[in-house]
Amino acid sequence: MGKTIKIVLDLLAILTAASLLFLAGCSFFGWGPEDESLEIVVEEESDTIEEEIIPSSTITTITLWDYLEPKERMTLMESLDHFMVANENINIETRHFRNQEELEDQFEAASLAGAGPQLLLLDLDGVYRLAPSNVVKEIVDEVDYAFVLNGLKEVSSHNGRNYIVPFRAYDFLTLFYNKDLVNRAPKDFQGIFTYIQEMEEPENGEDQFGFLLNEGEADWIIPFIGGYDGWIIDYTSNSLTLDSKAMQKTLEFLDYSYNQSGLLQGGLEYGEIKELFKSGAAHMIIDYYGTYDEYKEIGLNVMLANIPRVWGGTKNPTPHISGLGFMININTYDEQLEAARQFISFMISEGIQTDWNNNTSTLPVLTRLEQVDSIKDDPILKAAFEQAKICRGKPYDKVLTVIRNAIDDNVGSMLAGDILPAEAALKIQEDAIRLRSGIVPFEDTEDGERVEDLSQDALTGETD
Repeated sequence: MGKTIKIVLDLLAILTAASLLFLAGCSFFGWGPEDESLEIVVEEESDTIEEEIIPSSTITTITLWDYLEPKERMTLMESLDHFMVANENINIETRHFRNQEELEDQFEAASLAGAGPQLLLLDLDGVYRLAPSNVVKEIVDEVDYAFVLNGLKEVSSHNGRNYIVPFRAYDFLTLFYNKDLVNRAPKDFQGIFTYIQEMEEPENGEDQFGFLLNEGEADWIIPFIGGYDGWIIDYTSNSLTLDSKAMQKTLEFLDYSYNQSGLLQGGLEYGEIKELFKSGAAHMIIDYYGTYDEYKEIGLNVMLANIPRVWGGTKNPTPHISGLGFMININTYDEQLEAARQFISFMISEGIQTDWNNNTSTLPVLTRLEQVDSIKDDPILKAAFEQAKICRGKPYDKVLTVIRNAIDDNVGSMLAGDILPAEAALKIQEDAIRLRSGIVPFEDTEDGERVEDLSQDALTGETD
């Protein structure tokens, strides 16, 4: 019995020693009951999990293709960064192309194969190429076209349906005047003529020109057709409308300005006119809005205004205008379509529009934005926007090149005294139709490439 009790006591001693050794070991490895490091580690891990980036499985990725110029490209990258910071569940990848033709070629092939990017950012001209191919979605509620600049609205559709969301406006003419020489721009061309007649002779004997018009290029003549209540094309039917009373009045205005009154100096190239304006020899000219920075950089005190009302008429000339816009791949659905729509909405918001005003030579496309402080308080932006509101949509380049050739040839003949304005108006229409049908030779386009296919379908963007 005593031996048994001794054995039990020895076992208890061994168990007690083992327990103490175990607790000592736990304490050595930081597992002791009084050690709080375990709780701290758990809390830290918990905090880390809450701050983790959203799992890739919940992120929607879309792709955007563009062909922007360097300034616009840099601004786009900044806008993308802002968007993705504000929308962590959307990732946007981009691909840049050298020109729009390359972008359109690759996109059309990809979309027809059921692939391609979800979004395109390109010139509105893309509607004529891509809409007939059934590779882009119809725009339904991404933008309210009632608030889009009228000229851009005119060239956003095909067969009565919209296929592009206008984003930025550019490529339009406006009046430039030297504020050191001209206190206030004339409101009409009678005022232009009066200013020229009242100009004092310069003391140094150098030629001074109150106003110069680039009459050698059709783009400077076309706006006056709009000012006389006509236009160069019917957007619905794509038919040419050059043989009109408005065209005849435009030609009569040119004949009076250069031949009958001699008030305007002819025979000057566009580059020469720009240099005369830079030197102060020309007080007022018509030029593209995008050249404003060029004049400002040399310290010229330049201001903008609407091109004055036409001579003998009541309306302002209407330059053609183009712009950038977003198109949506027809293969875009569900989360990707919603992400694309969110991005478009973000890009036409006031904040992004203001950024683009500051960093590019483009303008907003929504008329309501003319009331924001960044535009109404900036004399240049305000004046440019006023001009943009009365511009007409720039026709498809191939059609416009036909019109340019017909106008250039016949205006030159009229100013040389070879034909009368009424004859020239009729011949412009006839020559344009011949050029469009391919009956007569076609001159090189501005970028040096020839338009090979002059069929009706090619020039209107129609396909089988």
